[in-house]
Amino acid sequence: MDDIALDSIKELDIHVGKRLREKRQKLGMTLAYVAERLGVSHQQIQKYEQAQSRISAGMLYQIGQLYGVPSHYFFDGFQSLKQKLGERQNTDIICHNREKALNILLVEDDPTDELLTRRALEAADQKVNIFCVHDGAQAIEFLRYKTMNVDFPRPDIVLLDLNIPKRDGHDVLKEIKRDRDIQDIPVVILTNSISVQEMIAVYKNQASGYISKSFDYDLFQKSMIGFVEYWSLVVVLPNTSQDIECIPLRQAV
Repeated sequence: MDDIALDSIKELDIHVGKRLREKRQKLGMTLAYVAERLGVSHQQIQKYEQAQSRISAGMLYQIGQLYGVPSHYFFDGFQSLKQKLGERQNTDIICHNREKALNILLVEDDPTDELLTRRALEAADQKVNIFCVHDGAQAIEFLRYKTMNVDFPRPDIVLLDLNIPKRDGHDVLKEIKRDRDIQDIPVVILTNSISVQEMIAVYKNQASGYISKSFDYDLFQKSMIGFVEYWSLVVVLPNTSQDIECIPLRQAV
């Protein structure tokens, strides 16, 4: 089996898991309730939803019966990697739309720091959309399940304070990078700490950057403007890789 086929199987597991989770939540069923009805542990149901365990056809049929849908419901909308590649006209092209706003999830519990960070981010010339959550549990809930009643798109980047309640920033970073549905979202750490050991730890856990807060607002604003410019103008993110300014890879190298 080639790499594309293996990747497609992984993508299918992720797609099915996402459909399982969304349907369960829509029905208002808890993991514990579903597990009890099916005679398995709630950890096993969670593994199915997070694509950490392959689900059998028999189990998928039982879950479909419980949720009131046919088994094929969980496969609806799936497109394999091979199909996606086949639709591309030219795989040597990067398309970067610099006009699209950068969607930032700010994880910050201090109201003053939130206000200053918003003000500094909005000082950039590029468009930004900012949504803030105030503890680690809210951050994971928002990214993984989108259960909050807000109209905000999937974040392009997470700006994460380390010193937050309920689940600290280190735990949130690890959780994001363990979850295949959201691990592709870059996470940049924003913190008052200047501990080198702490900085090394977050980079080992796949942080995309580490920014130390400054007590000098002008300096802090410059850092935030540089942050926005880098992620808007230099880096090509999935949300900004459409429609405008197509750059051949061979010329870009």
